[in-house]
Amino acid sequence: MQEKKNDKLVVKHNKLIEFKGRMTTNELKLFSLIIADVREQQDKQFQEYNIDISVLEEITKDKNFYNYIQEVALRLEDKRIIVEGLNEKNKRHFTTIRLINKPRYTEGSNKLTVDIDKDLIPYIIDLKREFTRYQIENILRLKSSYSVRVYELLKQYEGIGKREIGIDDLRDYLGINKDEYIRFYDFERRILIQSKTEINGEIDKKGNIIYPGTDINIDYEKIKTGRRITSILFTVENKDQEQKVYNEYLKEFYNIKEMQVKMGLSSENFNDKQIMSIYELAVEKVQDRFDVFEYVRLNYIHVKAKGSARNIYSYLLSAIENDYGAAVGQLILFDMV
Repeated sequence: MQEKKNDKLVVKHNKLIEFKGRMTTNELKLFSLIIADVREQQDKQFQEYNIDISVLEEITKDKNFYNYIQEVALRLEDKRIIVEGLNEKNKRHFTTIRLINKPRYTEGSNKLTVDIDKDLIPYIIDLKREFTRYQIENILRLKSSYSVRVYELLKQYEGIGKREIGIDDLRDYLGINKDEYIRFYDFERRILIQSKTEINGEIDKKGNIIYPGTDINIDYEKIKTGRRITSILFTVENKDQEQKVYNEYLKEFYNIKEMQVKMGLSSENFNDKQIMSIYELAVEKVQDRFDVFEYVRLNYIHVKAKGSARNIYSYLLSAIENDYGAAVGQLILFDMV
């Protein structure tokens, strides 16, 4: 089946999700469309890429689409990201990467031709870790650039279910100047409430969809240090009905928080489904021979002692599957005492 233009899959390295600076809604949508098409043309690495922009013409309904594309593409060409890291001597270093080069477009065409910096390619193609993915239709329907950025920042943490972001960091992510939205009331009204409304969608009293929103629902809580609001704790969940049913089932039959404590996982931001996956795998491995919670706890201690795991959840599952923490031996000795 041929892929619809608005069903394209955007796969971004998290460094592209977490860049700090302002981009307009149109720039964000065009860049995500470029990323989706570049990923589909992996055999053309370091060559020019032809980007299908017909979907932008459909959603913008701009009568002078030639001028629209010219303005957006040229502004995007001026944008760059800064990638920072540490060298072998533990010294900080940074690299600037231009997002696109030499955009070309012919009036009446549905293709925008661009060159991609070779340094940007590793953040778009063949990603194995630290990436976020979504269908492009989710951001095409968003109206505010802030909503697009908030969507991406929270979609990145969808598997965890929550993310706390400091106010200063959030302003940097969104490219908000120091003299903008100084009062939190204005920041909340123009950024947080609007983003939540656009991302979640709107339904009238009769249940009719006013605005469809995206594939996730978000909410937020204001966190204070003293009397000052210093961060926002976002919650995020997928709108998929099966996931909702599963979550309700877990809440009805299990005390997830209590299980998390018994397994020694209180310090981890695992969601309910992850906790149950850990528990169910441990039950399968232990087979009523030992305490399930203790089996998980001992393997978790091993995982934390290693200290190098990028994905604690995945490594813990592997540890439980293979008993990396030698939990069985410890539990046998404990039973013999």
